[in-house]
Amino acid sequence: MEGETVPAARTAANKATRIALGVFVAGTVVLGTALFLVSQGLIKFHPKQQYCLTSECIEAAAAILSKINQSVDPCDNFYRFACDGWIYNNPIPEDMSNYGVYPWLRHNVDLKLKALLEKPISKRHDSEAVQKAKILYTSCMNENKIEKADVKPLLSILRHSPFRWPVLESNIGPEGLWSERKFSLEQTLATLRGQYSNSVFIRLYVAADDKISNRYILKLDQASLSLSSREDYLENTTEAKSYRDTFLQFMVDTAVLLGANASRAESDMKSVLKLEVKIAEIMIPYENRTSELMYNKMNISELSAMIPQFDWLGYIKKVIDTRLYPELKDIGPSENVIVRVPQYFKDLFRILENERKKTLANYLVWRMVYSRLFNLSRRFQYRWLEFSRVIHGTTSLLPQWDKCVDLVESALPYVVGKMFVKAHFQEDKKEMMEELTEGIRWAFIDMLEKENDWMDSETKRKAYEKAKAVMAKVGYPQFIMNDTYINEDIKTLKFTESDYFGNVLQTRKYAAQSDFYWLRKEVPKTEWFTSPTTVNAFYSASTNQIRFPAGELQKPFFWGTEYPRSLSYGAIGVIVGHEFTHGFDSNGRKYDKNGNLDPWWTTGSELKFKEKTKCMINQYSNYYWKRAGLHVNGKRTLAENIADNGGLREAFRAYRRWIREKRGGEEEPLLPGLDFTHNQLFFLSYAHVRCNSFRSESAREQIHIGAHSPPIFRVIGAMSNFEEFRKAFSCPANTSMNRGPESCRLW
Repeated sequence: MEGETVPAARTAANKATRIALGVFVAGTVVLGTALFLVSQGLIKFHPKQQYCLTSECIEAAAAILSKINQSVDPCDNFYRFACDGWIYNNPIPEDMSNYGVYPWLRHNVDLKLKALLEKPISKRHDSEAVQKAKILYTSCMNENKIEKADVKPLLSILRHSPFRWPVLESNIGPEGLWSERKFSLEQTLATLRGQYSNSVFIRLYVAADDKISNRYILKLDQASLSLSSREDYLENTTEAKSYRDTFLQFMVDTAVLLGANASRAESDMKSVLKLEVKIAEIMIPYENRTSELMYNKMNISELSAMIPQFDWLGYIKKVIDTRLYPELKDIGPSENVIVRVPQYFKDLFRILENERKKTLANYLVWRMVYSRLFNLSRRFQYRWLEFSRVIHGTTSLLPQWDKCVDLVESALPYVVGKMFVKAHFQEDKKEMMEELTEGIRWAFIDMLEKENDWMDSETKRKAYEKAKAVMAKVGYPQFIMNDTYINEDIKTLKFTESDYFGNVLQTRKYAAQSDFYWLRKEVPKTEWFTSPTTVNAFYSASTNQIRFPAGELQKPFFWGTEYPRSLSYGAIGVIVGHEFTHGFDSNGRKYDKNGNLDPWWTTGSELKFKEKTKCMINQYSNYYWKRAGLHVNGKRTLAENIADNGGLREAFRAYRRWIREKRGGEEEPLLPGLDFTHNQLFFLSYAHVRCNSFRSESAREQIHIGAHSPPIFRVIGAMSNFEEFRKAFSCPANTSMNRGPESCRLW
């Protein structure tokens, strides 16, 4: 009420006074404690050195001190030296398979989103889109309703074509009985993709044409499997066999929970697993999926001639909802597509045409059921947890709020992104990010011109042009601030607080159809479409962009201007360099400054590049990760290792330039209580964002499916190659962190 505004203002003023007083008292206590420790000789100060004693510097020093283990020799194992303290003080939560600084920051972002989504709906202040986000979250948090609904929402799907499940026979009623005569592989696959955003056997999506990167086109690729790692289907190790046995029992038990006869379920699901093993055998491994091999452009008519066993045009037309996109009604045999894995599709339909229809139907419906288990009551989730204990090593479920935040964030990324940006993103971060990105650009070009002795002048000139053209995107896409645009984008979504399962199905349909909006349109090269709450950074080859969402720009990745620059250059600075270098890694180098897959390297420079990569492949392949019981795959992780090594060098060079130009060559004031130079703090800051511990199951998965090397080797590998690291820590020759003449370098 209007009459209450004056007391409320007074209360706010009083509260602000109390907060200011509290900050003053806390700062005084911290500073007093620091001075006391100095007087007792417990904190070291170097004579004639300048120290930073602001609250920010004391905070940074305390954060660093809490992470390190000074009993480890940094020249023996810098990762343990930098991270042992953090790992010891941050055990892996029971609901996670690994835990590190990245997951920690992700959790902090989720807590902020939780607070925003739990604020009561304000019809006056909340946009239509924000109201929808809050309703979706509320419906997900209504656990009593979810428990009461139990399995009913899923059974209603299983009683209708195309998702009648053969394994259930007539146990859920005669209307649920599967008919072989009525089964259509094409229709089932199309409904999975077009209504539920589930890609099974075939992945159909819209993306930029690699060779004409300003135009969108349809692409066809292999899809994922039920288990995350292809090796789990193919290897005969104890772990792989255990995973397959556990997975089979999980499928059987899920079918029984839905009404299947146990012996029938066991027989049918054994056939399903055998089919999935056959699919795993024909999939193209990650390291063989090169851009040039995966660019196979043809029209649908040519695709149908190459693989005539499947009605490709019929499938595509059934997937796309032309009520949403009437302009796509005319898709016909002349429509161009990029077939990324022709051999996989040839092998796939050879397998499928020799498989029983019942097994195909059982498998396809299983994939739909599997994707919806987390939207059912707790008894289904607890059965999944038994499966997860073996596959991931987790021993508890995610809290419901965490699951609900994930749902809303993935379903409505730009809505949630705007909420987060308005509440938690400081615009001045863009200024410092511009300093960092321009510093990295300068460093890359400076090394290209002064230190690159293997690339000829023609290729070097084009590399320079590409480096100059790299575009940095920071914080959030501007369009998310336009309420009218966002409201219109999600106008088809009509959520209710009482129908969680129905709400989820709406989000799946929305996700399934959203990329078709772009088909045949021009790529907006200066725009970007990354969720602002993402805790990660990216390089886009087709737009030659580096992207840094708001979620990533927080401590200990991004330290503000009031903290030593060494910390930011070592953390987010190296990440900027990492993404920049992706434009020149084993895959990104194939794209020109305009984002087109176009060979711009001379034959001589390309041969020298490939020769130099052998050093890095061998280096990382020799790393044995005890936690996983496996060696790193140096070929699989090559692109990321190139980016790590290049990013580290670029960021350090940019930092030293900043010291020269902005501080006249004078080093930054030291941090109290730490016996480290700022060059050393730079390397510590890089290592600190990689601190991460793994359960053995997660470690094994990281080796099998991860594009990155394990964090320990991302730190050890790049630093042991870098002469400035060994100089900073005075690492003698022949120590683990000094590879000396064996060091690998591309950029």
